[in-house]
Amino acid sequence: MPRRISMLELRDLLLELRKGESIKSIHRSSGRHKTVIRALKEFAEHEGWLNAATGVPTEAEIQAVWNTRLVNPETKAHPLDVLSEDFKRWVADGTSMVVMHRLACAKVPCSEATVRRYLHRRFPELPSAVVPRVHEPGKVMDVDFGYLGLVDDETEERPRKAWVFSARLRYSRKAFRKIVLSQDQSTFFSCHSEAFEYFGGVPGQVTPDNLKAAVIRASWEDPLVNRAYRSLAEHYGFCISPCLPATPEHKGGVENDMKYVKRNYWPLLKDRAHQKGHELPRLKEAVTYLAEWNETVSETRLIAKVGCTVPELFALEAPALLPLPATRWEPMDCALVKVGVDWRIQFQKAFYSVPYKYIGEQVLVTATRQTVRIYHDNAQIAIHSRATRAWQSQISLEHGPPEAEAYLATCSKGLVQLASSMGLHVGLMAEAILADRAVDGIRPLRALVGLKNRYPVTAIDQVCARLLSYGVIGYTGVKNELKHEQERASSSHASFRFARQASYYEGVLHG
Repeated sequence: MPRRISMLELRDLLLELRKGESIKSIHRSSGRHKTVIRALKEFAEHEGWLNAATGVPTEAEIQAVWNTRLVNPETKAHPLDVLSEDFKRWVADGTSMVVMHRLACAKVPCSEATVRRYLHRRFPELPSAVVPRVHEPGKVMDVDFGYLGLVDDETEERPRKAWVFSARLRYSRKAFRKIVLSQDQSTFFSCHSEAFEYFGGVPGQVTPDNLKAAVIRASWEDPLVNRAYRSLAEHYGFCISPCLPATPEHKGGVENDMKYVKRNYWPLLKDRAHQKGHELPRLKEAVTYLAEWNETVSETRLIAKVGCTVPELFALEAPALLPLPATRWEPMDCALVKVGVDWRIQFQKAFYSVPYKYIGEQVLVTATRQTVRIYHDNAQIAIHSRATRAWQSQISLEHGPPEAEAYLATCSKGLVQLASSMGLHVGLMAEAILADRAVDGIRPLRALVGLKNRYPVTAIDQVCARLLSYGVIGYTGVKNELKHEQERASSSHASFRFARQASYYEGVLHG
């Protein structure tokens, strides 16, 4: 926008005109645009101000004429008016100034400054008051997803929705950006780890949006943070400060970064794709061009009101970041599931028990490679070893109602669940006993489960594991082995080993 002109300056220009100076010379000496000087000359000639015999008008007189006779610039024809509808569409789509200039030049050659002045005249924005913020190095990082559009996934040979994940440091404006095809928890968490490694450190605070991957319940007073996200924060040592509900300006830095990516990077990517004859940008090209654009465009721009580039500011911020932990946070599989009437939840083709009072409730499941943890309202209600095969049941009888064990003992399926609750290999032994359809396995199963009243369940599981490795199936073999081990331990305190050689079991099929 051209700077406003004061009446005092107009009076000085008028004095130059009364001396007979040309518009060109006055333009060179004052720096004012020729259009302004020419308009003033026309007003002065009409009012007789250039007549040496008349006095020089006062500032008030000049202002009265200037305000009443100045033609509104919006009413004047402009070469870019032929693209008026295009500009309306581009502005509505949030296209950046750089991209709009490129698109306009294809039809009407002009400078970027011309486009900028035209937009400011045709599409004025009402300014709003803001509270200036002063950010300290290494303190805050904002994170969010932003939808870009469709990309062509070469691997799956189909269009896919693409988002950009942005993690932006408030002080330096340095941003880690990644093209993703999902906003699920695993993507959200892994992007955090990649961002910290990209920065070479961890900020003191992270401000996410209220997406379900981070926040279970948004609140102005007491937000409830996802338990898996808490685990991530505890591992890296940062504090979670969720965005205030319906207040995106709380994380305005990353919101602006999303606009910047959408208005600058994305239109240029689509233009590159169209030039190559592609209807949609290719996924691989979107990823590679984002890295190129980030290095050559985003990182080289001068930050307004600061006078530094992003790398220069980051050089000051990097020492203030917390150090990275020795190991990367182990990713978790997470899901919200409902507890069934059998006081179990199904998670990734396996079943896990929870206290029966939570029947019908929705719970959060987090799983590492070894452990499954189940939460209700951010409180842990159950923990299990992770299932090692499909449709395995991990049952803790203390989770069931008082009559649970008696009920389960009445049927083969229930007996297998009871056996599985004693250990993985006890459950496998129970299933192997039932696999023999020629003989009813209910009684040996009951006897197998009943061994827990005489022996530790860990010892039972170990014996079952060894017998299964030899192909020995049956209750009697397990019972005899446990008995001999107990006798030997009480007499000699020798280390645990098989009481009999493998040859003893040759030909033995069932107890």
